[in-house]
Amino acid sequence: MGKRQIIYTASQIGGARELLDKEINLVTKERRVWHGYVTAIDQDKIELRDSRFWKHTFKVADIDKIYGEVVTDY
Repeated sequence: MGKRQIIYTASQIGGARELLDKEINLVTKERRVWHGYVTAIDQDKIELRDSRFWKHTFKVADIDKIYGEVVTDY
């Protein structure tokens, strides 16, 4: 069993419903990295819940990339 990394660029993030309830790493344009679960997403913003159950809201325009992992059979 392995893992594969999925990378979403800023232009792919807005409205990407497949990210909902997924564990991700979010990188801002300021090069800050946030880790958590996506709780809400729309065309303009994304909401992330961290490991302390705090919610953080980011504008899509302020996001550089989002990294997610997918477990594979090989």
